[in-house]
Amino acid sequence: MIGIRTLLRFKTTDCKKDLGTVFKKMNKDTKLLFGDLLETNKTRKHRLKLADKIVVDEKEKENNYLNRLKSQIEPTMEDGISSMVNDSKQNLSQEYYGKLTAEMPSEMIIHETPKRDIPSVTNILNTTMSEKSKAALENWKKSMIEKLGEDGFNKYSRELMAMGSAMHTKIQSHLTGHQPDVSHYDEVENCWKSLDAVLKNVSKPILVEKMVVHDGLSYRGIVECVAFYKDTPVVIEWKKSSRDKSSLQATYDAPIQLAAYMGAVNNDISYDFKVEEGLVVVAYSDGHPANVFKLTKQACLDYWKIWMGRLNKYKQIQSSFK
Repeated sequence: MIGIRTLLRFKTTDCKKDLGTVFKKMNKDTKLLFGDLLETNKTRKHRLKLADKIVVDEKEKENNYLNRLKSQIEPTMEDGISSMVNDSKQNLSQEYYGKLTAEMPSEMIIHETPKRDIPSVTNILNTTMSEKSKAALENWKKSMIEKLGEDGFNKYSRELMAMGSAMHTKIQSHLTGHQPDVSHYDEVENCWKSLDAVLKNVSKPILVEKMVVHDGLSYRGIVECVAFYKDTPVVIEWKKSSRDKSSLQATYDAPIQLAAYMGAVNNDISYDFKVEEGLVVVAYSDGHPANVFKLTKQACLDYWKIWMGRLNKYKQIQSSFK
């Protein structure tokens, strides 16, 4: 059997160029057999540099998205921090929660604010949707009707709403200490699986699916959850999706909605605490792990200003009908 050195000597008798050709062929054959070599310092630096660039690009996209939203609204007299955060209330904390549970039976911690004849957050956001968003929604509706027919589309819409409601009911049961029922919708069960790691970090729910009212700005809504996430008090928005939402801006109006509910919680006379951070959580109908987007106090204030612009626009639209 001819040894490797003998082979190389035979191949490189005429010139050094033959040796280089042999090595290239050997490297190529080795790569085909065993795959790429271990990461070198050069490739590692390139990979880390690329990862940093992706993070910077995502942050820049988020900032650009916020700036575009801000540029589309008119400033209002009430868009300051004071209309979102009521300084007369105390911060929700572990100590406060302990005091609250010690003084009251658990069923009295979550109390109801009576409904009033004022607009809801959902109604305000739908009414003030941008023309581009309205057109996209209308085009989607037309394409679905062409595909399913009018009756089929109506059935599909009802099922979407039913699945969303079932998912929220399942989360509500879990957070209020009850065993969630198994849904007959596979997508809901997949969403439940998607939320597994997130729910393990949610504790001490204070408000779950409760009406809140901003008394100063006269709007209302159903806040989905106020609880502790990894020991930090937050307002949580749960969202269901069949498509991956890799960035906060991909959740459309969800952070604006969250800021609106946060402002209502902080100014509702029924509650003597305030919350200044939030989470938008997207669960997936195929079961893969949910995305969690945490909004800092500053991010919540930024989206609050956008919400104030939408609320102001809504009032202008309503005034034009009178």
